[in-house]
Amino acid sequence: MSLDNAEANLIEFGKELNLEGLAFDENHTCILGIDNTFSLHLTFEPNSDRLYLYSPILDGLPQDSKVRLELYEILLEGSMLGGHMAGGGIGVATKEELILMHCVLEMASAEANALRRFAPLFVESVEKWREVANKIVEGRFDKTKDKPSMPGMGGPGVPGAQGKPADSPGDGYIKI
Repeated sequence: MSLDNAEANLIEFGKELNLEGLAFDENHTCILGIDNTFSLHLTFEPNSDRLYLYSPILDGLPQDSKVRLELYEILLEGSMLGGHMAGGGIGVATKEELILMHCVLEMASAEANALRRFAPLFVESVEKWREVANKIVEGRFDKTKDKPSMPGMGGPGVPGAQGKPADSPGDGYIKI
């Protein structure tokens, strides 16, 4: 039943993109190129009834250990509770020198348009984090203005619950 739902979500998503015949391969995976810049991978896992969305943030890790540490720190900070990564997180494959951003959609309870509604937010987040990662690697990253924030998540420059910027701990929370 969940595989049927995942396939229905993929078809609905394909309609949104004007891509007819979008389907999973024999491994329950579909890979889409996004603006010839990066790939969006969609994999349905039958044992968990989950649809995984994942994309590369960076190919090739920085060789300089200080730069690599800064990259990891910024990515981990943004990944905390999925707050700045569309509810997902980051994974690092050091041997393959690959950093992936990932999110999960539960197919057992998802509507047929869940992927169509969620994918733009995920792609936007990937694009922002790819930009951040590249700025860090190139030495152009400014901690005060380059950290991405997701709408409504209370990050730097995003209005908090009190209508003011949420730039310090506690701003962005409703005071009761």
